[in-house]
Amino acid sequence: MIRSMGMAFVLVGILFGPSQAGGQTRSEVYAAACRQAIGDIPSFSCGNGVIVPITVDGSPAPATKGMNCDRPALLSNGPDSDGQCVPHSRILSLSTPYMQVAVMCRQKKIRPAAILVFDEIDVVAHNPTSGATCWFQATGQNGKPVDGAAVPSPTAAPTSGYWTDPATTVKEGCGNCHDSGPFVYSPFVGQVWSKMPADPFGPYFHVDPAGLGFDKWPTAAFFPRDNTCLACHRIGTQASCGNLTRWMTGRAVPEGANEWARRYPGSHGMPPLADLSRQSWNEIYAASVDQILSCCEKPEQPACRRTDIWKMPK
Repeated sequence: MIRSMGMAFVLVGILFGPSQAGGQTRSEVYAAACRQAIGDIPSFSCGNGVIVPITVDGSPAPATKGMNCDRPALLSNGPDSDGQCVPHSRILSLSTPYMQVAVMCRQKKIRPAAILVFDEIDVVAHNPTSGATCWFQATGQNGKPVDGAAVPSPTAAPTSGYWTDPATTVKEGCGNCHDSGPFVYSPFVGQVWSKMPADPFGPYFHVDPAGLGFDKWPTAAFFPRDNTCLACHRIGTQASCGNLTRWMTGRAVPEGANEWARRYPGSHGMPPLADLSRQSWNEIYAASVDQILSCCEKPEQPACRRTDIWKMPK
């Protein structure tokens, strides 16, 4: 399967200095560790990804700054963006039978679909056998977007400088939202979910060869018995049990949501494509949601059964 898994875990466990190891930069050390633990990620073009739709009341609408829409992006685009309903972000899977790789080419500014520059390009690479997971990010420099037409491999050696230093990626805190697993469902990405890899119950840990702090990202979950939500996925102990649960179950309204997204069924992203009356939804899921929110607020409750997510032993 994955080459030299034993060597991979030895490499992953080695601690290097803050900036270099044996003449290698942090980026080179991280890329090499991820290549060993997960596999070679190829170069790619965001143009091969599928565009994530932006709709208003079920139909495409002209993009305007600060507009509201049916399924806004849940990850904040920031105060300098054109809002949470910016069109033409793209999702691409580079997965193989032995590794899962999801790419998000994110638009935060309104641009024509044919222009392949983006404000951020994110790569999540995951080994479903061991649980090893790596994170790569590229952003524009000096206020300019990043080229998405010909993106170099994030695991290539030597690295080109295209990808953000992994120490900076750590500070972005991606793992706080991806606390229950490498791939997070939302109504926004759910529109093209068939193009995404998924591993809701598999092993999960963060590759951290240089002691950068990836391994400090949360990888624990709540496992309360007889909770309906856990039939389909885990519930992590950070964003999954907090804002994500509220946004996906109508307990809170995400930024950029229009009137359709504020009322049932648009206000309830979970479970996906549920053809249920509001009364039926409440009878099946409401008590489970209450329990999850309670565990998030008071995780020490015995019923919450907070447990570290499993990974392949070294």
